[in-house]
Amino acid sequence: MESIDRMGKIMALLEAHPEGLSGRTLADGCGVPWGTMKQDLRVLASSIENTLPLYTDHDEGNDNDEEDLFQPEVKWFMAAAEKRYTPVHLNVREAVGVLGALDFLQEENALKEGLRQKILSGFDLEEEESFRYIKGGLTPLEPIQGNTFPLIENAILKNKRVTIKFNGREIAVDPLGIVYYSRLRCWYLVARHGELFKTYHLKNVHEVNVTNESFVYPADFSLKDWFGPRWGMEYGELVRVKVRFLNRSQTIAKVRKDVAHRSSQLTTLEDGSILFEDDIIGVNEFITWVLGFGSAAEILEPVEFRELILKRVRETLGNYR
Repeated sequence: MESIDRMGKIMALLEAHPEGLSGRTLADGCGVPWGTMKQDLRVLASSIENTLPLYTDHDEGNDNDEEDLFQPEVKWFMAAAEKRYTPVHLNVREAVGVLGALDFLQEENALKEGLRQKILSGFDLEEEESFRYIKGGLTPLEPIQGNTFPLIENAILKNKRVTIKFNGREIAVDPLGIVYYSRLRCWYLVARHGELFKTYHLKNVHEVNVTNESFVYPADFSLKDWFGPRWGMEYGELVRVKVRFLNRSQTIAKVRKDVAHRSSQLTTLEDGSILFEDDIIGVNEFITWVLGFGSAAEILEPVEFRELILKRVRETLGNYR
């Protein structure tokens, strides 16, 4: 076990045992001789980067030499070991930022996963009643400038209608949720405008005013269900699609990864290829996705999508003539 790994284990052991552990017990717990543990404890006790102070049951105020602190029978404690539930209040923007930073860490360990689950549990991002939704993987995001985000979030919580200036026009809408689309790294407002449910790119929302008018949040509306069939953030009709993907290189693995969050049907065929079936909204983004697989993908249904693929291919060929 490397020195840095032992440091982490020492802190974990002391956190799990607020009653304290002797130096010998710590050495046994880390599987190292006392001499090695003694050096590790010296480093931890003197490190200016250690924000969780360590102390012992030895009276440091006596006249004995400091060396007496580093004996195998001396008990060690961590000052914050019993403070297990220190509250940290994060808004959804800050939470996604922390989660995105975690994704950059190379190692996978219980500490990283535990932190991820604690943050997610605080926001109920998977619950249907939640008005926040993350579409796609978790990645770092562009910050939302000004007070747009908190104003919208507060209006949703209080079921208050808002007026927004969107692309130069003032619109009155019923705010239903805030969505982060990680592929484009953008935030969107989901709102009801009249009888229509729409998305508004928050970069194009230049002013938000909360009115005194109340609205009834639709009981059968769920951000997760509403975005479920959408390929990207497009509008359109629900369309049944079938695509055959050939078993080339990493094609199958990429398809499975890309649609893991969807309720798609994947059937392995006799030749090793797979048949992808799904109900989708968003023709343009779906076509672009399929084209990314080149000749390893063939749209079987609907016929109109096959024609769109041919049109795109012909346009591409025209660039090389």
